[in-house]
Amino acid sequence: MTGERTAKKDRDPIFTVCLAIFVIAAIIAVGTYINNEFVATEDGGKVSTGDTVSVNYTGTYYDEFGNEYAVVFDTSYSSIANDDDIAKSNDFTKKDSYSALSFVVGKGTMLEDFENSVIGKSVGDKYKIKIDAAHGYVGAITTDVLNVEGNSMLISKTVTYDDFHSVYSDVDIKDKTGMIKFESKYKWDAYAMLTDNGKSVIITYAPAVGEYTVYEFGDTKVIFEVTEVNDSLVIYNIDIQNPTILNNDGDIQMIKLDLGKEPIYITNITSDVITYKQGTNAERVNQDLYFEIEIVSVS
Repeated sequence: MTGERTAKKDRDPIFTVCLAIFVIAAIIAVGTYINNEFVATEDGGKVSTGDTVSVNYTGTYYDEFGNEYAVVFDTSYSSIANDDDIAKSNDFTKKDSYSALSFVVGKGTMLEDFENSVIGKSVGDKYKIKIDAAHGYVGAITTDVLNVEGNSMLISKTVTYDDFHSVYSDVDIKDKTGMIKFESKYKWDAYAMLTDNGKSVIITYAPAVGEYTVYEFGDTKVIFEVTEVNDSLVIYNIDIQNPTILNNDGDIQMIKLDLGKEPIYITNITSDVITYKQGTNAERVNQDLYFEIEIVSVS
């Protein structure tokens, strides 16, 4: 009897240890299942097609965010948007509020390369991608050139009243008679007169020879110099000082000039020619894009 009691006492601790190991293993297994099935996407599970993903992001032109030539064109961070020491694109617009961007992976609401980049990532991952122009914001734009010297424009032209008003909304010409003096987009004096029963406007420019018009973009200056004025033409030269040059081909950080109904974006400067593009959303169209992305949540 004494021997049986001793054996039973010897078995009890072993049984207790085994039971504890079994319980711990079961808890781990159940916890792993719950984490994989219900929690993983919030705490680091891999993103897959069909998931709803929230990301913070910063989009730049020319280079990755934080590098010398990068300029921000969009961001979900208010700290970046409101930091005037961080270079912004010409058309960057501040928002009323900032928050993470949410989208469904595979639905096609985002740029394809942007959307695909989140697949396989986990919450907390932060990474950078480049989207080539051909896969970015693709669209039709006009590319043209200006000569550094000897450009000309008509001294007088006729435009529709609506076109005039869209450019010079602050110039009160409605129902007026005779010539109305105003400052043109070139900052030269000009005169406007209604014609065609008020449906059209005759614009006559009146610059002086030798007059300089300076547009400033940070440290960059674009200078128009009137070299000749005759009965039909204004002839002028253009000098661009201190542009940010990106490479040996003369490509620069774009300079936006709003001289009429549709602005132009200067993209390249050589000793003789200034290249620009023009069109709807011309700054971002057909442009390489760089994004810094952080996965905030997945569900």
